[in-house]
Amino acid sequence: METAGDLGPGVRRLRPDDHFMVLMDVPTNPLHIGALQYFEVPPGEAGGVADRFRRQIAERLPQSPLLVELRQSPDGYDSDVWVDVAEPDLDYHLQTIPAPIDEAGLRRFIAGRIIDRLDLSRPPFRIFLFPNVEGGRAALYVTVHHALTDGIAFQAALSKLRDETGPAVGVRRAGALPSPEAWRAAAEARFAAEAPLREQKKAQVEAALAMLKSGELPRRAKTPSLKLSGPSSLERSYDAVSLPFERVRALAKAFGGTINDIFLAMAASAVRRRLIELDDLPEDPIVVNSARSYRRPEHGDYGNRIVALHPHLATHIEDPVARLRAIQASMAVERARTQYDEALLDGPERPYGARQRRERFASPGSAQLPGNVTLSNVPGPAEARFMAGFRLLANYPTPIVGLGRFLNITSRRYAGALDLGIAADSAKFPQIQRIGAYLKDALAEYEALAG
Repeated sequence: METAGDLGPGVRRLRPDDHFMVLMDVPTNPLHIGALQYFEVPPGEAGGVADRFRRQIAERLPQSPLLVELRQSPDGYDSDVWVDVAEPDLDYHLQTIPAPIDEAGLRRFIAGRIIDRLDLSRPPFRIFLFPNVEGGRAALYVTVHHALTDGIAFQAALSKLRDETGPAVGVRRAGALPSPEAWRAAAEARFAAEAPLREQKKAQVEAALAMLKSGELPRRAKTPSLKLSGPSSLERSYDAVSLPFERVRALAKAFGGTINDIFLAMAASAVRRRLIELDDLPEDPIVVNSARSYRRPEHGDYGNRIVALHPHLATHIEDPVARLRAIQASMAVERARTQYDEALLDGPERPYGARQRRERFASPGSAQLPGNVTLSNVPGPAEARFMAGFRLLANYPTPIVGLGRFLNITSRRYAGALDLGIAADSAKFPQIQRIGAYLKDALAEYEALAG
């Protein structure tokens, strides 16, 4: 909780890690986190689906973190801030698509929206409601800017809209920014109070950088260059697949690993197979851009608390078990580095920090980031969830692809399934549906190998 240099109720400063997500948002890399959620609609209740969802979302939005707008500090001296909004434009943020739609239509819709950037002059979210999905279902497509939530925080934010939070309570009051003079004075007070923290953090960063450069840590794999590498396009495709969670967990136990190990191994099998088909499998293993949460209770529920991981997928190894063991070894390398990478994050703001970051990331589209593909495995609830009285059937991620990459596979547990969302730069990586099929094949292959 902020103390020295508070800006008043309803105004909260962005941490530098959150601001980074704003600055890296470009047309070919919109930075948001999303979900495609299917709900069961019992016979006889289809007529009131849209009204029930809209009423519940409207009532519960005030208790969520979503009703904020981004504002810049004067001259970039202080952090940018989130300012509470009392009455959003619900016709913009909550759009109903009443026409009947099937699975393929939903996937095409999301593929077109994944590349859309969110308007940060408004609350940084949009919700699309489909009350008439084939098979007697309804669906929500929800997207929230990454500056407000990471993968775990995204789920916490959505839980505020669902039934498990209980009835809606209270109202939300709009925040009010101080005058530029008052803001400057509050920032100066804050920077003075945090001077010892900045010195302490500086020492931590210097020690971590020295260790990372010392050669004492295991070396991580370098990102190889593929024909699929290079600048991102504006074309996307999307698919979704569910795998039985208990089968994945049984494999983790059988091979002495984790759910994440098996997820990475299945993804490696699928990607390797597809790269062979595309005649683009490199001699060196392809590298993953992933993340690990370091969120602790004192951090609260929202914002970004993630550190990057870059394991390789051992795609140069043909034998599936040997490939799994190599992936586990690569993850061990990443875990050995992670405490030092984490030390580089979560630093207190410095005077003119926001302005300096904007100058540093003036051309983010040209950034060369590690990793050929993005893979993320996000925890989720083991119990069923409900919204407006309708049972949630599936909770598929709708991931972004990332600058210079061609594929993102993100998994999220929900009840008895591991729900996977698959997004690709379709100009580089065609026929995305093959990845879902190959993931299922990989699950069966590892089960056969486990005996």
